[in-house]
Amino acid sequence: MKKDLTGKITRGTQRTLDAFFTAITALLAEKPFADISVNELCERAGYPRATFYNYFEDRDDLLNYCWTALSKQANLADLALTAPEHRVDTALDAMADILESNADLLRTVLENNPPEGPLFSSLHMFIENQAREIIRTCIDRDRFTLPTDLIADHYANTVMLVLDWAYLRGHTLSRTQLHDYAHALLRGVE
Repeated sequence: MKKDLTGKITRGTQRTLDAFFTAITALLAEKPFADISVNELCERAGYPRATFYNYFEDRDDLLNYCWTALSKQANLADLALTAPEHRVDTALDAMADILESNADLLRTVLENNPPEGPLFSSLHMFIENQAREIIRTCIDRDRFTLPTDLIADHYANTVMLVLDWAYLRGHTLSRTQLHDYAHALLRGVE
């Protein structure tokens, strides 16, 4: 992303980011990601192309910003403070909360963008990378003889697999079932 969002964000910058976020989510509810042009995004957001390119490299960069904005809702920063035996459940619950709170949008986006398409491939990659980084920082290294990065990848892939199964593939699961499925799949590591 061209804009540095690590510091304080001005109201104007936030307004612009919000406009592009709203534009892409509205367009995703109407058509596949592959069919959305930068011109359409700019028209829907009410900004010229130059503004889009001041903020984003391309449509994929905007999509990554959207994933980041949604992930801030998850509030996973405190995961390292959570007891090790509850971390997978806490991470699953936080990500499930985001998916459930955006269920209507997810449903309309799924109508135009199949789970195996580029949009959800981008989402998978983002969630796996986020989960991997979070898990890598809070693995109890004394409990495992395997490399930390390998364990983090395993946990991240398992969390994504269960979320994908429940929310993108349409298998309705309770939170207890989400937890049970993840723990059953992780049993070899835990």
